[in-house]
Amino acid sequence: MKRYYIALVAIALLLALASFVVMWTAPQAFLTVMPILALYFAIVTGLQHYIVLKSMYQSPRRFVQIFLASTVAILFVHLAFFAVYLFTHTAHAKPFAIAFCIGFATMMVFETAAMVITINNERKKNQPKE
Repeated sequence: MKRYYIALVAIALLLALASFVVMWTAPQAFLTVMPILALYFAIVTGLQHYIVLKSMYQSPRRFVQIFLASTVAILFVHLAFFAVYLFTHTAHAKPFAIAFCIGFATMMVFETAAMVITINNERKKNQPKE
């Protein structure tokens, strides 16, 4: 689990660095919220991973239900955050939408890969030795 959070922080730092690259190369498209988006996605993704792993260790039978429920809940949290920002900052809608989609896609791919690796490792640990 420690390796997961180290990788999560590294990806969040890469997203923040990418936003600063935008600031240096295209200052008209840079928004001050872009580096904060990296922190937002890291916190939300880390919490989701913690909740799902905790459920997997406590009740493997309910793992799929908890995983799907947390995924839907996180999607609604993202949608609410996205909608509130767009309605309150309509002048910056396009760069924010692009930055949000890039961050969301990056964290979604990371979380899916991490979950697959974790589940495979747990299956290998629980297989009977020959």
